[in-house]
Amino acid sequence: MKNFSSENSVSNQLDQMIPIGYSYKEGSIEDGYVIEDSNGNEYVLIPGGYNTDGEYIKDFWISRYEISRGKDDYPQSMRNKMPWVDINFYDASKIAESINGKLISREQYSRICKWLVRKNAATFEQVYDNGKGLGYYSREYTLEKTGSNDEWMFCNIFDFFGNGYIWTTERSELYDHNRVIRGGHSISVDGEFCNPPTARSGRNPKTAASNITFRIVLSTDGVEEDN
Repeated sequence: MKNFSSENSVSNQLDQMIPIGYSYKEGSIEDGYVIEDSNGNEYVLIPGGYNTDGEYIKDFWISRYEISRGKDDYPQSMRNKMPWVDINFYDASKIAESINGKLISREQYSRICKWLVRKNAATFEQVYDNGKGLGYYSREYTLEKTGSNDEWMFCNIFDFFGNGYIWTTERSELYDHNRVIRGGHSISVDGEFCNPPTARSGRNPKTAASNITFRIVLSTDGVEEDN
């Protein structure tokens, strides 16, 4: 495997960090290291580092695309597929666990946001204030296919700005039983404001909606962590 340099010195550990059944596809640690399995499912390495809240987050893999629904409900991370919607938090969690993954946590999501800014893939304002022009935004509930526009790719992650809302394991501050969804395709009436990736709102975990989907996180060491 080709060696890459990294501020986190993870390059020496890549052989051990890549999940079984996956191999290198493209990119680097600096701009998004992509792996894929024999069926074409792709994940991107998020190098360990600090998130927005000053917490150190260990390396993890995030699905390159919003998850789509494959044969026998197998979760796909592939281009040119419709995101898997009308799935509630509990079922999305079970699907992620079926491939030894998990839904993304608040801490991990925050780490991606900070990483994108630190790598100059997007500006602070674009990530934290207004995502206009950086993803698919619509007042309707319809979504675009995964990876439909190369301009909506940042550090090799597609559709992290506008498209479907993403289930996370974070609990709502107002209603502890609710879970937080992030990002999404919301746009203001005048079209001047679009939800940035950091946008969040609470939803009943039993909710299944046509504009809520999910991503899957894979550990770099196979050890499950509590969220």
